[in-house]
Amino acid sequence: MTGPGESAASDPELLAYVEAIEASLRARRGRDHALSPRDFALAKSWHEAGVSLATVLVGIDHAFASEPNASSLAFCRRRVEELAVGAERRPSRSGLEVERPSLADVQEILAALRERLLELPRRSFALPLQKLRELEDLVAVAAKPNWDYLRGKLREIDDEVSGAALEALPAETAAAVKAESERAAERHRSRVDAASLEDAVLRLRRQRAREFLRLPRVSLV
Repeated sequence: MTGPGESAASDPELLAYVEAIEASLRARRGRDHALSPRDFALAKSWHEAGVSLATVLVGIDHAFASEPNASSLAFCRRRVEELAVGAERRPSRSGLEVERPSLADVQEILAALRERLLELPRRSFALPLQKLRELEDLVAVAAKPNWDYLRGKLREIDDEVSGAALEALPAETAAAVKAESERAAERHRSRVDAASLEDAVLRLRRQRAREFLRLPRVSLV
């Protein structure tokens, strides 16, 4: 049976990807860290799905900001995959998703987002709210939806909400989020290419804005 080390050694790109993740976890935990077989499989799935290293490293930062004592890559999974779903060049679904939601799931999360948007300034979120309502109408009458089309629309709504959320932040909070993202960029600047890092950090800022405004994601259902 081939172990994680042998599997990575046969693929130099995967090896570099895993080593960078281990280095990030080592820096965060303050001690040596090697990926467990489970965490290695997770890292490999991201690599195969096209999730950039910058996205993974920034997602790890985000996860540790909420739980400094995290002990595994699996703990960081939700943060990484939230950022990956928001990527301009989105990875294939295979590494990020294994189950199809029900229409009831989709209706529930759309309703939750709509209710929250209605509590915020209408001017900031007029366009995503309009698109959300149009999709709700479509889902309400769809017996057998085109799931690829539906997922695309969910991602589109999330993109609109994320951009609007960043613009809607109070000035002081926006400045704090920007400073946090710039610190993340500095930590990883020497490890990844500049364009990927810039993209990941912008998505981090948008994600932090969503969290501050308590806006649920819809494209992960």
